[in-house]
Order: sequence, then structure tokens, then C-alpha cells
Amino acid sequence: MVHHYRNALAITSQCYFCGIPFRLDSAPKCTLNCAYCFAMSRGGRRSSLDLLVEPQRIRNLLYRSVVKSDTELSVNTYFLKYKMPVHFGGMSDPFSNRVVASKSKQLLRILCEFDYPTVLSTKNVFELCKEETIAILKKFKHLIIQISISSPSEIAAWIEPSTPSPQDRIQALKMLAQEGLYTMGRIQPLIPNQIEYISSELIPSLCEVGTKHVIVEFLKLPLEQNISRTSQFIKNLGWDVERYYRDSQAIRAGREWVLLPSYKWELIQTIVDSIHTYGMTYGAGDYGLNHLGDTDCCCGLDRVEGFSGYFKSNFSYIIRKRNSTYVLWNDQILSSLPNISIREYLNSNCRVEGAYTISDYLKLKWNRPGTENAPDTFLGVTWSGEYDESGNCVYRYNQ
Repeated sequence: MVHHYRNALAITSQCYFCGIPFRLDSAPKCTLNCAYCFAMSRGGRRSSLDLLVEPQRIRNLLYRSVVKSDTELSVNTYFLKYKMPVHFGGMSDPFSNRVVASKSKQLLRILCEFDYPTVLSTKNVFELCKEETIAILKKFKHLIIQISISSPSEIAAWIEPSTPSPQDRIQALKMLAQEGLYTMGRIQPLIPNQIEYISSELIPSLCEVGTKHVIVEFLKLPLEQNISRTSQFIKNLGWDVERYYRDSQAIRAGREWVLLPSYKWELIQTIVDSIHTYGMTYGAGDYGLNHLGDTDCCCGLDRVEGFSGYFKSNFSYIIRKRNSTYVLWNDQILSSLPNISIREYLNSNCRVEGAYTISDYLKLKWNRPGTENAPDTFLGVTWSGEYDESGNCVYRYNQ
């Protein structure tokens, strides 16, 4: 029996640093089962396979928001009214299996019907490149397609065995570009021992097939191996990534181990140089580095027509747009945000007592330096105990 996936459309806790913290998923659980999947450590593996989106409900929300301009129902309808770009495939692949793909194509038709700016992320290019799917995509006015590649074919066959090969994905990018669709490459996860392959082989290949923007994000290593596939990942990778992260003084972020921003920034320079050499722009998908990319939004959508409604109240954007070495809080940041609770959409580990709206969460986090996602966790940003006249923390940028 199929059950309705209630939170198929939702704001995410990435609102502190992301330009599109608004995701749409056909299902909470991805059946591709990639060995490195971050969703395993965030509850996705505990979800039922019977949970699926109800496309008509999404259509109703779009109609009430875009056509009738009803913003009183929820934070979702508010964002839909102002056409905040939606990330379709933020938690699970929209084409992970036949049933999910059918729902996803229904959703794509609906998003297209309302001329809604959409960022579509997938690895299953076999389904994506079917004639029926291409026909839907070509009707969009505002669509960005992101395809993820993380490793050469011989490694991918072991760590993501249910997905098309990296070469198939590169060829799909070529075909999509030839069809006039706007494509981006996503190197996620960036596995540190693959940097040479990425910079010398993958980046040139992405350029050759018409990719304009490349987003890079390092591997997040799950803490709890009993609910993830980390052991299998390490075995199939043939490289002790767990020991590497430990020796590199990785830090805990939520339920994952992540490399320090300064360490990642040093490692990634070879890839960034290669991206620039081949005339593409670099998108900093890594938390702590988001403000150091070539574009105001790591997905690069700020340079694509029709996506101007992206989320600009995040700390990465504020740091980039500062007027001096000081990084200051400005209450105008909150002026365009809805006074509606978002608690039901947040993971229980992300909820804060006394915080309900996006504004609440942003301001509380701004004034808690040293905590996860606070401004001083971005590379080059520091806090030395200074406050402004309203009692908000004053940070300095020294990168």
C-alpha cells in the first residue's frame, strides 16, 4: 500500500548557508543505494519504501500560491508565491526506480505548467535521457539540470553500482546541452584520493560536453556505521578514508565527520584551477567554503535567467556582500521572510527551543558564535567579542 509523503516539499536546515534551501522529493528514500549516501545518516534509510509524493497535492499548492497568491497556509506557499527556486532531488534521486520516476515526471509536468524555476539533480541519466522525459524538460522556461559524478568508472562500479557509469553521465550532459538544456556538473562527493583524476580527466571532460558550472563538495563521512554503509564504502573504495579523516582532524557536524574548511580549501585548489583553466565557474558546495565560489549561489543559478528569487538571507551571501572587513547583521535581511513556523519541516536535531520562524533561527545562530553553521565557522570569518548597538555579534573577515 502506497502512503502519502507528507513533507515532499519543504524548507531545509541549509537556510544558514544555501541559496536554494527549498527541496522537492518524490520519495524520502532513494533505492540507488550508493555506498556514500548522506541520507543514510539523516534518517532516510529508516523511511518506508511505500512513501511517495502525491503530485496533485503539489499542483494544488502551486495553484493556491502562484495563481491565487495565497501565502497564509504555510512557509511552502509563501516561497512558492515568490518563486523561490526549488531543488528537485534534494534528498533522493528523482529517477531512482520506475515507480519514483513516474511520479517525478508528473511533478516535472506540473512545475513546467506553472513556469516554476527548478534545479533538477540526478545520476540516473538513462531515465533522464528518455525521449518522453526530454520532451518534458524542453518545455521548461527556467530549468537547470545537475548531474553528479564522483569517481572513475572502475571505482564507481563498486560504490554506486546501481547508477549509470560516469562515462554514461558525461555523454548525457553532452546530449542535454545539444538539446539546448542548461547543464551543470556536480562533483559530489569529492573523495580526497580522487583529486588528480578529477582535475586532470573529469574537469576537461565536463568542459568538452558543454558544462558551464561545476559544483564541488567533499565527502561527508557518517558517524554511525550501523545505519549507513560506511564499512562497505571503505572496502569497495580500497582506501581507508575513515583513517584519513581521523588523521586529518576531521570534525563532527551533526551525524557526520567533515574535513576542516581550511584543509578542504587547500586540497581543492588543484580542482579550482582546472575549472578556471577550462573556462568554467566554480561552485563551492562545501559548508564553510560556500562564500568562496565564483558565484553568489554555489549552484550558480544567480547567473541564470529566471532564478533571481533564490534565498539571499543566508550567511554565505551576507559575507560575500559585505562592504568592509566587518560582517554585520542587518535587520533588512529578515524583511522578506515569512512570519510562519518552520519547525515541522526541520529534523528534530536541528530544532532550537524558542525558535519558530526562519528569522528566529537565523538571528539565534548569528548570535551564537562558535556553534555549527554560525558565521565564524566560515573560512576567514572570526569573532572577537564585538557587538553592535542592537546587541548582535560583529564578525570580521580576513580571508
